[in-house]
Amino acid sequence: MQNTLATIKSITNSKYLDIIGVVLVVGVSVYLEYYKTTYDFSFDGKNYSFYLGYFSILNTCLSMMATRLVTKKNNIGNLISTCNTLLSGSIDFLLGNIGAILTYPVSFFGNYFAFRIWKKKQYLNAIDGIFFRNMAIGLLLSLVLNYIAFTTFSDKAIDWKLFFAIAIPAGISFGGTFNIGRMYPDNWINWQVYNLFKIVQNVMLMNIANTAKYVFYMFNAILGYITWKDDKKMQN
Repeated sequence: MQNTLATIKSITNSKYLDIIGVVLVVGVSVYLEYYKTTYDFSFDGKNYSFYLGYFSILNTCLSMMATRLVTKKNNIGNLISTCNTLLSGSIDFLLGNIGAILTYPVSFFGNYFAFRIWKKKQYLNAIDGIFFRNMAIGLLLSLVLNYIAFTTFSDKAIDWKLFFAIAIPAGISFGGTFNIGRMYPDNWINWQVYNLFKIVQNVMLMNIANTAKYVFYMFNAILGYITWKDDKKMQN
């Protein structure tokens, strides 16, 4: 059993897994020609094309780097997540996630506070009432903000399928982000559920780079849970 845990920890902290994740995203995006995706818009009477595919792939690689560093308990991952949230929100908004204009600032500050907390201490906590409180607040906040966004920033009737496909994972993400600072090993189960929702959402938004990323994240979340759970036992 100890040998198995040692192997899992070795894989979790491996730099090769970082490389595999980036190669997976870039490889799938290139194979399916997602990098050619553009966002066409008009400004001052002229037509422009924004190379959305390239920026989305870059953003995905940065997000993956941040997640892998957090998995290794490296606080630089929280810093990258904080900065990368702005780019992620912009891309999601252009792809049709209207609620991004209100929800991503919440993720920005959540990641920032996690970064500040980890600078002072890194202590793995057992699941408690605060964990569930943060999850409930995150879900409620997401539903409210997305409803405001869908009814205020769009002149179309609410697409409820898209609304819940966006609002529910955003709520799970809020709760998970609020809990990063307390370093719950069980928070990785939360991220696993989030990953499943994000795969569905990104398939609907046709964001191939992110779809490949979240498939990889499902595997990473399993490793993170096992590793952090064992580290919690050793901490005690």
